[in-house]
Amino acid sequence: MDFLKKGLTGYQIKLLAMIFMLEDHLNIYLGEALHWPAWVSFLGRFVAPVFVFLLVEGYFHTRNKRLYLERLLLGALITGVGNIVYNLLTKAYIDPVTHTPDYFLFLGPHNIFLTLAMQLLVMWSLDNILQKKRVGLSVLGFISSSLLMLMFEGGIYLYPLALIFFLGRKYHQKKPMLIAVTVWCLFLLGKAILNYQSGMTGSSSLYEYLTFDSEFMMIAVVPLIWLYNGQRGGEGTKAEKYFFYYFYPIHLWLIYLAKAFI
Repeated sequence: MDFLKKGLTGYQIKLLAMIFMLEDHLNIYLGEALHWPAWVSFLGRFVAPVFVFLLVEGYFHTRNKRLYLERLLLGALITGVGNIVYNLLTKAYIDPVTHTPDYFLFLGPHNIFLTLAMQLLVMWSLDNILQKKRVGLSVLGFISSSLLMLMFEGGIYLYPLALIFFLGRKYHQKKPMLIAVTVWCLFLLGKAILNYQSGMTGSSSLYEYLTFDSEFMMIAVVPLIWLYNGQRGGEGTKAEKYFFYYFYPIHLWLIYLAKAFI
């Protein structure tokens, strides 16, 4: 239990998140073929909040926010091109019920880079507003990037966390930040239970429905953030710095390929 004393570095937390991101995407596309149990869907819900949290840390440490944003947008572009190819080859954007194209999903189904890029703009704009810098332009940037973030992958669930992490980090309020995260996740749990009780979900049991509407399990990010020791960790090499940018689209493309042959 030595790590409880030393805590976890940002690099260690990111590696852990990447492992469970791979597990989560494997479960989404191949879980049925692999005969994985339904509760496996709970395990990866902390991943996106981890990347949101680490983006906030990166925002306060980076010396060039514009370059940071450009990297995220480039990652979004590359992932988006791969998603387009996948959709054209498999027609995954065709609604199986209506048999009509759902063009909202055409650039998807996964592109967390778009969500993170919009979050960076939200933080940057809000930071300028709080510091009373270019207020008019910043308010416009905050509103537009907020709306866009809500449209992208996981944005509707991650947006409150983005604001909580940003304000908690800016004002050095770790404990209130974690309490706020817990409250948000409990709200999502309550929403899921009410949805099930409405009788319109089609699920035979509450457990079955919660494995589908499982965003409340983002609460698993709380102990990881509590253990975060504020250190970047790793060797600080370029390979480490850009590994996630390569790993994210490549692992998705390989899973898409495996799904096509199963």
